[in-house]
Amino acid sequence: GKPSPPNAVWPHPQQITISNDVLYIRPHDLKIDSNIRSCDIIAKAIQRYEPIFFPPKLAMNLPPSSANNILQSLTLNIPGNAQCEQYIQQNSNESYTLTISRQIANVEATTVWGLLRGLETFSQLIYIDQQNYVRSL
Repeated sequence: GKPSPPNAVWPHPQQITISNDVLYIRPHDLKIDSNIRSCDIIAKAIQRYEPIFFPPKLAMNLPPSSANNILQSLTLNIPGNAQCEQYIQQNSNESYTLTISRQIANVEATTVWGLLRGLETFSQLIYIDQQNYVRSL
């Protein structure tokens, strides 16, 4: 096989475009929301991923006060009549689209399983230096 390129996510998406832009994330200011908030699977996933995004034992510096490239929100969205499937099926659709722009990240999928995959990919794009950053897609 061929080695993965730097900053690769796993499993590798069918299509990915990564820019060189870097966004800051303030640990307690990133709002994570979903249009299916009553879904236990999504609510618990958000709880599991927050400490992965921002490890509690690491001291984080705040971005410069002049920074305007700060990610404000991550939205998990199933368009239309959103349903919370309790169990994954063999033919469940796990596809998703993750877009990250100047201040907004959005994961869109047709099922909760796609949202979970997108949340995992988002977590892999964050890297920690002296501040928290996320690459813009």
